[in-house]
Amino acid sequence: MCRSVPHRRNKHISAGLSRGRVFRALVIGGFVLFSATVGCEEYRVEHHRRPAYYQAAALGELPDRVTLADGTVIVYETTDLVGKRKKNNDDAVKPLQIREEFEDGRIILRARVPEHVLANTLTCLRNQEYELLWEQLLSEQTKRSYERQGLGVEDFARYFGQRRNDLAKTINRMMLGIPRHEVVMENLGGGVIRIRFHPQVGRLFRFKTVDVVSEGPGLKLLMIH
Repeated sequence: MCRSVPHRRNKHISAGLSRGRVFRALVIGGFVLFSATVGCEEYRVEHHRRPAYYQAAALGELPDRVTLADGTVIVYETTDLVGKRKKNNDDAVKPLQIREEFEDGRIILRARVPEHVLANTLTCLRNQEYELLWEQLLSEQTKRSYERQGLGVEDFARYFGQRRNDLAKTINRMMLGIPRHEVVMENLGGGVIRIRFHPQVGRLFRFKTVDVVSEGPGLKLLMIH
């Protein structure tokens, strides 16, 4: 007996019929969704754009293709531009470097959107750059909270070092889940944005929420819990 998989009630575009194969394409929120029926077995393919800095930040190779438990196939396309800004009055664009390394060893971290905070945090975890994370990415609010408890960068580094794998797993999964809407971003007011898993995803991780805050010209890491 043929298996039938229900679809959302969205208008689709038929792309052809050949030898029992039917392909349908639907553009939703910046990604392309394909439904394919091969013989009698139906499955779904979603194409998502993934910024190049996701791979640079990851602890290992990020997959280009993922099959979910429901049979949905996720295909990622890596893009080079993180952000755009105009140069003088011409139309030239320049990629935003969220992490810039200089020959003298200096490193500058930048974050304009929550995803930049996640990527920079993950890179620092990968490289065990806890002091850099403290100095450039951690919010002043969080540093003051440490200081009120008589703690400092050494304690911060120890905490992050001991929980490095769990922290990295959470942030890595959040970055993969954002384009699939498995992650929610909430404005809590006061410049604070909360990034959290949907409950069905979050139950698999020790850390489930990342808070970032607007500070100075960009965003900073407030808390991971």
